Amino acid sequence: MISPRLAFASLCLFLASIVTAATPKPVHVALIFDDGPDAAQTPKLLAVFAKQKVHVTFGTMGKNAEANPRLLKRVVAAGHEVVNHSYSHQQPKDLTGEALDAQVADGQRLITAAAGRAPVWYWPPYIAIDDRVRASVAKAGLRIYTPRKLVASGDYMTDVDAAEILRRATTGIEDGTVILFHEWRPETATQMKAVLKELKRQGCVFLTFSELAKYLGQ
Repeated sequence: MISPRLAFASLCLFLASIVTAATPKPVHVALIFDDGPDAAQTPKLLAVFAKQKVHVTFGTMGKNAEANPRLLKRVVAAGHEVVNHSYSHQQPKDLTGEALDAQVADGQRLITAAAGRAPVWYWPPYIAIDDRVRASVAKAGLRIYTPRKLVASGDYMTDVDAAEILRRATTGIEDGTVILFHEWRPETATQMKAVLKELKRQGCVFLTFSELAKYLGQ
């Protein structure tokens, strides 16, 4: 006959196994918002993130950092990460080597001046990476952030409506995913609360680029 104490211990182990099986593993993601700061939309995004207690990454353009330094300082003060998204978002293949170097270096200089801290990552426009881009980024003392998996919200396409932005941004999410948005799209800001709610339902944990890179051992 099994003793009451052994029976109780066995029951506890069984219940613990059920709880463990029913609890999904956290899904670590990083949200990136490109092309800002945007005077109209970035404050709306910051308000949502503050209320939801979420930190994200902003892919900042040098020329916009120069135009909106106070706003970029707000981004940093709120605990978000700022990365270099070039000076003016040019397609690398259309640039000379000298011009490509300037896109990276000028972006870094102006973002650092406006934000009060230097980005450690380069997030290439059009996510276009080749040997010339790698060389320019290395000259600037930066690293290119390369996602394990990228999910694009599609908000850069004006024919993608708000509902579709929500659907795309919350579909196919796996551990280590980077989800791409743009700061200038009004529908992105209006849908962000719903996006975060659905991602939280899926068990997502929100990290910055640097935090996700550390988690992934990159």
